[in-house]
Amino acid sequence: MDLGNCLRSLGFSRFKAAFPMNAQSIGAMRLSTVMSGLFVLLSIPVLIFILAYNYRQNAAAINATLNDVVANTKQASIGNAENLINPVAATLSLLAAVAAEDPSVFRKDESRNLLYQSLISARQIDAAFVSFEDGFHRVVTRMDDDRRRSDPKIPPSANWHSSYIDSFGGSPRRLRHRTFYDTWPHVVGSYDLETIEDIRALSGYQAAKNSRALIVEGPWPNPDTGYPVITLRVPIIKEGAFIGCASANITLDMLSEFLASHRASPRSTTIIANPVKGTIIAYPDQKKSVRLENGRLELSRLDTIADDNVREAYRLQSEARNDAFFFRSPQSGEEISASFTPFPGSFGQPWEVVILTPTDDFVGTLNRTNRQMIVLIAVLTGLELLLIYFFSRRLSRPIEHVSRELRSVEELTFSHTARASSNIREIKELQTAVALFETSLRSFSSFVPLDVVRKLIKTGTPLSLGVEQRFMTMLFTDLKDFSTLAEQMAPNDLLAQLSVYFEVVSHAIAEEFGTVDKFIGDGIMAFWGAPIHRDDHVLGGCCGAMRATRRMEQLNADWSKQGRPPLHLRIGLHCADVLVGNVGSSERLSYTVMGDGVNVAARLEGINKIFGTTICISDSVVDAAGLNIVARPIRKVQVKGRKREFMIYELLGIRTSDDPGLRASEDTVRLSELTREASFYFERGELDQAAPRYKDILRAFPDDPVAKSLLAMCSAETPA
Repeated sequence: MDLGNCLRSLGFSRFKAAFPMNAQSIGAMRLSTVMSGLFVLLSIPVLIFILAYNYRQNAAAINATLNDVVANTKQASIGNAENLINPVAATLSLLAAVAAEDPSVFRKDESRNLLYQSLISARQIDAAFVSFEDGFHRVVTRMDDDRRRSDPKIPPSANWHSSYIDSFGGSPRRLRHRTFYDTWPHVVGSYDLETIEDIRALSGYQAAKNSRALIVEGPWPNPDTGYPVITLRVPIIKEGAFIGCASANITLDMLSEFLASHRASPRSTTIIANPVKGTIIAYPDQKKSVRLENGRLELSRLDTIADDNVREAYRLQSEARNDAFFFRSPQSGEEISASFTPFPGSFGQPWEVVILTPTDDFVGTLNRTNRQMIVLIAVLTGLELLLIYFFSRRLSRPIEHVSRELRSVEELTFSHTARASSNIREIKELQTAVALFETSLRSFSSFVPLDVVRKLIKTGTPLSLGVEQRFMTMLFTDLKDFSTLAEQMAPNDLLAQLSVYFEVVSHAIAEEFGTVDKFIGDGIMAFWGAPIHRDDHVLGGCCGAMRATRRMEQLNADWSKQGRPPLHLRIGLHCADVLVGNVGSSERLSYTVMGDGVNVAARLEGINKIFGTTICISDSVVDAAGLNIVARPIRKVQVKGRKREFMIYELLGIRTSDDPGLRASEDTVRLSELTREASFYFERGELDQAAPRYKDILRAFPDDPVAKSLLAMCSAETPA
């Protein structure tokens, strides 16, 4: 993509020359006298404000991005975990204050409403209760299927439960008065039963009494449901004396849901654990946080949980005694950031937050600032245009049209509507200049990637030499037997078909947010991940390759009906760290990519000739795209310029796509599985095991070129 020559060939010097040439034929009416005062009063302050606001917001966003990417994972996870408990503690403090002010309040049935409001103040609260030194105890709990099944006396429609236990009157046996509700406070049943339960004997109650501070205990099995809960207790202090506790149970499933919905990044894992006991307090997947042992639920452990990354991080942390480090995932091999951070000492429990975050998840953007700028500019511009409209509708109409054209130019969505010509000299000159600028820019955009042009327009940064290293996806295409075809076809017919082929493949690449770099003879070079970074550029490259292949198949079918020869496409796809940017000289620039990864992509395209494949991709593409694609292994190869062998694959479809043109069929998935099994033995050198499996593939898919090629290799390398 030659930028320097494009700029010169567009003849931007004509932009300046257009003004005096057209001004001679326009009337003498001047806009400056009418609009200068209004422009100064409205436009200048608005522009200054926009510039200042833009500078401030962008600077703040950039600084925040640089700082937050480093600290957000640890701080957000700790804060979110504490915020789950702190609101409950605040609610209990309020209950304790009410009880301290008048302990008799909770002896009355009306206090049930206060406990109910405390219960529903947070989803994670399973039960709210107050207990006193004389043994009196009042509680309000939620009702679920487990609780309803635990006692046949509980009405099936009960959703809420309230009960209280009388204070001690000389006998350890007391009554527990239970009341049930379908919708609060509609009673659907009640009964009394004897109990010898003494809340005062619980360790948490005694701990709150001795420390006179918030106590967090557990997790432990809830006696009603059998599932683990955390209990918070706040002492009730009246005139310096301890008189009881305000308490609440928090279910661990609610805590697990909280951790799952408050991730530091889309693929991060946050765990709350007890390092002293090695047990897991809460895990995003509730099913993994507990296990059934001898008929009862037990907490999972850091060293045995069904999560390879967690076990590996715990092992490394235990060996090195380091609370922050990086390691390679035993599952995917990607780099994981591990952070073990203890809760504050004031929390009351020796818990810690374990955060495992893939480092690739953090890529900062300024989208929010850009959206705010667009809204702000639209609002301020609207107000300005509204005021000008009231001064002169006749003057504002052509100005509004020019403004719309400029906005379309900025976004490269050029307007094709007829212009309303103005009789005012300045506006007429402006319309002429904008029309010339739009025409020139439209031509310029045909030679340069649209994202590069948008960047030039928005930032005003002049073109200069410079590249940066970036992880990108590269694609090369070529046509099968093109030289033979060129000899047989008339030049005009060949050019016509080539133009359609270039158009179809370029559109397929653009639809998946790719950038066409250049046309090389009958081939196309394209890439994903620049100028605009996208996290899913590897999957985008796979989708673009599949989309181009499918559309060329349809195009060839149409050409066959017309009696034209088909053009068979071959594609190579690879992702790697490469250099991207403006290269060349000060007089002639080209926006392109360079590096070993580009060479590998080109070599992969050529490998299609050997195995009769259409889309040949590298193992790095398969690793990056993961389960999103369906690809089958071919064999390990060593391309020219590289010493190390690597596995190559044929891309067969997109597993996660809803587009029928991209989605892999059942036969394709089956072919992939059969080939993967045969390749396993082939790569191990067990050719006697690989050959019959390639024969099985040919029985199911008689025309499969990969199986034919590999079977021939097995036969050639097997001793007679």
